[in-house]
Amino acid sequence: MLRVHHGAVDQATITSGSPPEVFAHVTRVLLGMGIQVQTESAFKYRCIRHKRRKTGTGGASSPLYGDRTADQGDEVRFSVELTRIDRLEDTYSLDIRRLKGNLRSYKFLYDTLRE
Repeated sequence: MLRVHHGAVDQATITSGSPPEVFAHVTRVLLGMGIQVQTESAFKYRCIRHKRRKTGTGGASSPLYGDRTADQGDEVRFSVELTRIDRLEDTYSLDIRRLKGNLRSYKFLYDTLRE
């Protein structure tokens, strides 16, 4: 089942949609961004965006990178989990947490996923 959300809440990541539909949409967005996704539970992923290669794009499914001023292109590891908001029925939060990597690169990915 879904865990209860702890900590600050980003208003842009709040949803009242059906958890399976919300997480299916998140999955499509992550894969579209070229993020490697590992399932930890039904509503939690561990994600990796690999480091930018010096030459070549690596094909059509290569990871998404931002402008070099906002995204250094480093490897970024983060988790994405759908949690429920305590005492608010049918209200959920998408928790995106950085595990490893440059903060600017993570922020670029966070903002892109949030949109």
